[in-house]
Parts: sequence; structure tokens; C-alpha cells
Amino acid sequence: MTFRIGKTELTVRFGFFAVLAVVLCLDGGAHALPAVLACAVHEGGHMLAARLCGMRIEAVRFGALGIQMVGDARLLSHLRRAAVSLAGPLANLLFFALLLPMPRAYSAVQLLLFLFHILPAVSLDGGMALYSLLCSAAEERRAGRICTAVSVLLAFLLGTLGFSVLLRTRYNFTLLLLALYILLYLVLKRRESLC
Repeated sequence: MTFRIGKTELTVRFGFFAVLAVVLCLDGGAHALPAVLACAVHEGGHMLAARLCGMRIEAVRFGALGIQMVGDARLLSHLRRAAVSLAGPLANLLFFALLLPMPRAYSAVQLLLFLFHILPAVSLDGGMALYSLLCSAAEERRAGRICTAVSVLLAFLLGTLGFSVLLRTRYNFTLLLLALYILLYLVLKRRESLC
């Protein structure tokens, strides 16, 4: 489903609704509103930073692996690209502090989204910021290889820790899912670059 708001094209793919449905089923809907608010704050942080840095947002795509903002980032310096990447997680951190007086779910989801997206994995904002900062000091290809290596190492560490947590708790597989998400994104990105 695609529609426009002003000059920005919004695309919502089936995978986004499928993931949302699974999360709602697993959670019983208890964190649906806090999660939607956290996502809106996160993307709003990116959009505000992009606009402040002079980037026009051409499209926002909602998919199974997350939300992607599309604009001509090539017009931005590497430092500004890093700032746009970090603006989403930092908006979540700010709202975490602002929402502390509210029911715990509102602030907790903000904090979790911050902690998730600040990780230096290629698919996440922390990884995009790392890539942009490395590009300011090295060629793009080398920066990409370094970021891929950091992502694989992070996925391995999270997978190992996640397996340990799963053995101890017998039910908590969150870190394993995070490791699989990072690896899945790396595989999809590699396939995309080969096509």
C-alpha cells in the first residue's frame, strides 16, 4: 500500500503488518500503544535531524525488517549522516526520561528501542552512524568491510549470550532473535549487492 503525504511517499508492505500481528499476538496488545509511540518518536527524530541537516525525505517504507527513510543523503557530509542516524535513538532516550512519570511500559519501550538501535550493527542506526564516521576517515569499501565485521562479531556475541540466557531461563530467546535479525539483514544486504 503506497500513498503520499505532501512530497513524501509512504509505503507499507505486507511484512510490516505480519510482524505487527505476531507481536500483538505474543504480547496480547499490552505494549501496542507504547510501541507505536516509540516508533513514531524514533522516526520523528530521524526526520527532524534530516530536515535540520538539509536533507529532503523522499519516502518512508515500512517493511518486515523495520522502517526505512529514503532521501538523498549523498548531499550530506559524513558527520551529518551520522547525526541523522543517531537522532532516532537519541529521541527515544530523551522520551524515556520524559515519560518516566507515566506507566512503566511507555518509558521501557522507549529505552528498549534506544538500546536496540544504538548497537553498531549494519542494519541498525548505530551501525549506520559507525559507517558514516568511518567513511570520513577511510574509503567507503573499507568502511563497509569494517562495519560488516563488527556486525558479525556483535551477532556472534549476542548469539552466544542469548544461548546462555536461553539455557538458564528455558524461555527467553530475545538475544538469539536479535543475533538472527542482524545476520539475516547482512545476508539480505549481501544478496542485494550481488544482484
